[in-house]
Amino acid sequence: MPVLPYFFFGTLMDPDVLTIVLGRDPGALSKAATLSGFSRVRVENEPYPALVEEAGGQVEGLLLGDYVPEDDQRIRFFEDFDFAIEQCSVVTASGPEKALYCGAVRNIKPTDIPWSYDEWTRLEKARFLKATGIYMACYGTLDGAAADELWLDTIREIFGN
Repeated sequence: MPVLPYFFFGTLMDPDVLTIVLGRDPGALSKAATLSGFSRVRVENEPYPALVEEAGGQVEGLLLGDYVPEDDQRIRFFEDFDFAIEQCSVVTASGPEKALYCGAVRNIKPTDIPWSYDEWTRLEKARFLKATGIYMACYGTLDGAAADELWLDTIREIFGN
């Protein structure tokens, strides 16, 4: 059975972040995609977004279709055990497609403030890259609780949250 592409709607749309997370150059993301029925909002005290259901909402993102099992494991580690990998249907230029996305399940407090990729790039990306590098350097060595603690400590130190 073919592997479903990942639908990235936040920081993983950024090729520099994705390179750190995968530990390799990801190449070009497959294609643009739109997820309906959701909006993208800031997460309280975090520099990344979450999706919340919203009738009529639409979230633009990118699909990563070319990945191997190690990439999948690294993505799941990066998502910090607070997110569940869920299936969704997105629309691309070539029509509807099934995809995977990271949906919040615990320890995440979505706000009602929209999250903007352009604003994040301008104001937070440099610090986020530093935090991501520190966090991903521990891939394969930490359990969920220790990884969560490392992320929160790193974000507080770098972002002052």
